[in-house]
Amino acid sequence: MRILVFVLIASVCCTATYGQNAEIRAAIKQAGGKIEQIQGGLEVSYHLGKRNVSDRDLSYVAALEGVVLLNLKKTNVSSQGLVHLAEMHTLKKLHLELTKVDDRGLQHLKGLKNLQYLNLFGTKVSDDGIDALARLKGLTHLYVWQTAISEAGIATLRARLPATKIVAGIDLTAIVLPDPDAPVERPSTGLKFIATQDLSDAPKSGNGENIEVVFENKRSHKIRLVWVGYDGKLKVYGELAPGGTRTQNSYENNTWLITDMEDNPLGYFICGNRRAVAVIP
Repeated sequence: MRILVFVLIASVCCTATYGQNAEIRAAIKQAGGKIEQIQGGLEVSYHLGKRNVSDRDLSYVAALEGVVLLNLKKTNVSSQGLVHLAEMHTLKKLHLELTKVDDRGLQHLKGLKNLQYLNLFGTKVSDDGIDALARLKGLTHLYVWQTAISEAGIATLRARLPATKIVAGIDLTAIVLPDPDAPVERPSTGLKFIATQDLSDAPKSGNGENIEVVFENKRSHKIRLVWVGYDGKLKVYGELAPGGTRTQNSYENNTWLITDMEDNPLGYFICGNRRAVAVIP
């Protein structure tokens, strides 16, 4: 009898938890959020949907269990709204780029001990937020490009967070290592290889969302991987041996030129808006 009662109680509790999570998920989706299962937990993204994210919307995200990645890029989230993130201790990656977040908002993040990646590009964060940032000892990547943090402030951050890669300007090599929360499986989306021997055929890179490309060299000889800059200038990012692969940080609409070891063009890829594989035939 006791066992039966215990089973019934456990069943009711599980049903209640499931129902609560279902309601939370529905509220997040209603507000324009997207929820995906990724390695290690859940990803919640608002950057491709509704930009008008309210404080109430963030309260739903905070109530959802197992969120490891939260993308609020280009939303109108405020520093005040970040109070809801203060107890999200499973959070590993947080996108706040191009939002109105300032130093006050950072005070709500300083207790996130598991946070590994924080993107503050284009925010109003200044030197006054350095103390809060310096408490995030688990950070592996911190982006403060086009913020109000001074050069002296950047130097202070690097001294206080010596194990953190701090990016204060555009540099794709700064995050060439695979993100710890990225899917480990081969991307289902493939980029088209456009064969050419004319360098002028490869267009300048355009702007867009941050994505990841997995390059695979199917040729019988080594090749070079060259990024075509926003100004058209070329920058070599690496070499791939026959059969080699490389996981490369990039952006939507970026152009990647493939050359032989004598810098003769073989073709190029143009990135899409999602993680993809680029097979060099």
